[in-house]
Amino acid sequence: MQHFSIGAASRLTGVPAHTLRKWESRHGIAIPIRTKTGRRAYTQANVDQLRLVKMLVERRHALAQLAALTITELQELAILHDQAPTRQVDTASVAIIGPTIHRLLLSNPQVLSRSPQLIDDVPPENCDTLIIESDTLPQDLENKLTQWAGAGRTIIAVYRFTSRSALKRLEDAGVHCTQAPVSDQTLTRLLNFVPTPQAPAPSGARFSTEELARIAALSPNIACECPNHIAKLLMDISSFERYSEQCVKTDPVERALHAQLGDISTKARRLFEDALLAVATTDGLHLNTNSTQG
Repeated sequence: MQHFSIGAASRLTGVPAHTLRKWESRHGIAIPIRTKTGRRAYTQANVDQLRLVKMLVERRHALAQLAALTITELQELAILHDQAPTRQVDTASVAIIGPTIHRLLLSNPQVLSRSPQLIDDVPPENCDTLIIESDTLPQDLENKLTQWAGAGRTIIAVYRFTSRSALKRLEDAGVHCTQAPVSDQTLTRLLNFVPTPQAPAPSGARFSTEELARIAALSPNIACECPNHIAKLLMDISSFERYSEQCVKTDPVERALHAQLGDISTKARRLFEDALLAVATTDGLHLNTNSTQG
């Protein structure tokens, strides 16, 4: 029987490792076996259960309810969602607030408002879903998120560091919490949107956005996970490279600065493309490159 490490289970399900531990200890969800050295080893059944729970949590089901269900019952509940009418693109109204996430979902028409920071501690009035990013979740912000969720808004909090007790209070209040960093794909899944097309790779890139996403999601059957990490870095660098290009066109005041940042990003991308090719050669991975680009 095949078994997966906690890192592999996290990549296969999209659930962060710290969340897997929390679901296991607090709710008894997908309890793995332990190796002789005490490491967690997840079965395929564990992985299937985690995928179902993650999907249903994103559709606002309570973890306590899902923990009591068998895999068959989870599948039946998931089927009900599949049979439900699909959310229409024009019915969603989303605000994205945060120093890094406000640059995400640029091509998504559901996002009506975006800002690097909350203005006057008041969320936009025309948005019923708020995605807000904060390095930590201090008590004053926790109170605001709880209040907004209680008023009927859908709240997604993106954090880097916080306490387990704060997470539990927010989850109990109906606030969905997810740890940074997040990507376009992560937010798309969280919002249950129709996925938007991948942003094109920068001019001259040797790897398409789709190819980098494929490499980043490769199952870690090899000892070295460098291809996964480098692909993720390249996706971030490429995103910043595109962002810098946009700033060059639209922000005349900082034109020279952003042109310099774009040039640095391009050089960094090329170096990491070389690194990815070198690691792939060593590990025997086949990569699809854009042969016509330099």
